[in-house]
Amino acid sequence: MKHPFQKAVVAFSMLLLLSCSKEQATTGPVTTPATGQPTQTLTISLSRNEINADGFDETIIRVKDKDNNDVTANSSIYINNNLTSSNVFYTANVGTYQIKALRNNVESVSTSLNAVLPGPPLFTKKVVTEMYTGTWCGNCPVTIIPLEDYISNRPDIIYVGIHGPSGSNDPYQYVFDTQLRNAFGVGGVPTVVVNRNANWDGKRATLDELTKQRAPLGIAFESSISGGMISAKVRIKFDVSTSIPLKLVVVLVEDNLKYNQVNYGHYNLPNPIVNFNHQNVLRTAGTDIFGDPIPVDQQIKGNIWQKEVTLNANGYNLSNCRLVGYVIYGSNIPDRKGILNAQIATAGQTKNFD
Repeated sequence: MKHPFQKAVVAFSMLLLLSCSKEQATTGPVTTPATGQPTQTLTISLSRNEINADGFDETIIRVKDKDNNDVTANSSIYINNNLTSSNVFYTANVGTYQIKALRNNVESVSTSLNAVLPGPPLFTKKVVTEMYTGTWCGNCPVTIIPLEDYISNRPDIIYVGIHGPSGSNDPYQYVFDTQLRNAFGVGGVPTVVVNRNANWDGKRATLDELTKQRAPLGIAFESSISGGMISAKVRIKFDVSTSIPLKLVVVLVEDNLKYNQVNYGHYNLPNPIVNFNHQNVLRTAGTDIFGDPIPVDQQIKGNIWQKEVTLNANGYNLSNCRLVGYVIYGSNIPDRKGILNAQIATAGQTKNFD
């Protein structure tokens, strides 16, 4: 017959065993180091267990140790067993993802995340073609003419003519032409940069495919003219929530400018082409030409953020002036660069989200 003290020891041991088993089942594998050291555990949590597979909607991954300390920064995070460099996860691919963490040889239990198809887009996806050109450029008509002809009836493709280089005899040269060329690797003209991301390959299908992408946000303009100044309210409505830094670019372009264009025999046209129609020539900007930051805390699905800008249009034909707005990535993430969406509107008029 066991002594009462022995019974108490056995009961306590069983209780301790059950307690440890329960903790292991809820917090993941444990490691028991040398005697006298506390047992280590990791738990992982997601800000959201379901996101839209739109390339923007995100979940934030947090890792905590057994003392409830946030150790995310010191943990390795794996998604479907692939090490990731960030604790913010988004994807354009539908599916179920298994997420786990590892720290000091301690591994958490995996948790599931579902990425589902987003609903119908709220906005039209617009593509921006920035054409680097010059009135002195004899080979430019071979690109300008077919591109402008193709997009003349395509409101979802916006054309901007950037003239230069600085010091040339082009009367429309843009003051920051050199900075733009350096930023986007433009070595010569004609060059068309699409969505500030890649050089156009000359294929219409390339532009068509880009217009089919889902627009993560929309842009609206409300503007007025006083003297030679244009005041504009630019509104951005988000169809996604994202912590990725974004920026707004607002520029003024002038359409239907007539000036002789040098031409090296293209399309059986003379050299020069007298009074060639130069369209949407970049004149000035109401923001930094590389964008003004959008507050990250405003980048929330359903939210509308507004910025007021002023553009000096003195010396330009106001009836031919247009405002073009781009929302661009503001980070250096390799797969996150270029224009997310754009809008164009006649100066002095209102253009709603579309």
